[in-house]
Amino acid sequence: MSRFAALDLSTLPDLSSVAVLDFDAILEARLLELEAQLSEVFEAPKVAEVMALARNIAASPMRYLNEAAAARELYLSNQINAAVRSVFLSTARGSDLDQIGANRGVARKIVDDTDASNIIMENDEAFRARIQLVMEAYSPHGTEGSYVYWALDSDDRVVDVAVYGPNHGLDPAIPPAEPKMVVLSSEGDGTANSELLEAVFNNCTADKRRPVADKLTVISATPVPYEIEAVVHVASPSAAGVVLAAAQAAAEAFVNNRLRIGRKLYRTSLAAALSVEGVVDVVITKPAGDLEIGPFDAPHCTDVTLTAEAVSGGWRDV
Repeated sequence: MSRFAALDLSTLPDLSSVAVLDFDAILEARLLELEAQLSEVFEAPKVAEVMALARNIAASPMRYLNEAAAARELYLSNQINAAVRSVFLSTARGSDLDQIGANRGVARKIVDDTDASNIIMENDEAFRARIQLVMEAYSPHGTEGSYVYWALDSDDRVVDVAVYGPNHGLDPAIPPAEPKMVVLSSEGDGTANSELLEAVFNNCTADKRRPVADKLTVISATPVPYEIEAVVHVASPSAAGVVLAAAQAAAEAFVNNRLRIGRKLYRTSLAAALSVEGVVDVVITKPAGDLEIGPFDAPHCTDVTLTAEAVSGGWRDV
């Protein structure tokens, strides 16, 4: 994909302007500052007496005052950190992300408004991806990113889009000026029906959105079914239920994050996802091997079965 869409925001380094929050470090800095200020006014024995109260006596008013001041400073630093994060696309959330989208002419979608009292809006990550892609949409020259943006913009059911041309090296090759778009739906097994494909096509081929010479073809992704079956080994039998619930949630998140066209599914990634806190080891029985996903395919999980098994570590468990 082109330069804007190819940038993975999650790989960007942490913001240098965001301070590390450490209450103990703030408190210690305040105590050192207090000691320095006292030393300018009082003799050393008096300074030592006051600092002994501030440092060592938990019930001392001097200690209370410094802890309260350190807490206030921590809250302020956290507020500043949040304000810094709010202005960057990679870290903004909620209404701050809406403001960034508005600056680029992108609004958050309404996903489900059937219940007026509980309207479901597009989540931050999907919205962030569309904001990132909108610069591609400014081009009328049929960049891969612009096609992806307008496809995602066309219907809330579009989960993922892939666009192929002659430079992608597919077999058979895609002819010049005949891009092929693959659409993954959020419904059912991911197969996009004819109505959705038509909506995507119409949105992508509107005037000023694609070159006149482009002959676009829109097809559905082909689902590749697979099951997840695994045993998570836990050290504490009493915590097996809690750990299993966490592993189940991790498995569901793994499945949702892999709703991607043409992305191979690795067993090692699945094992890593299931290795939640409390899990000693993971044994995966299904899928039996890495799941190969072709350029027009998308993985579709049909079932998740996890079981917990306690293991003994001998004297280490005592």
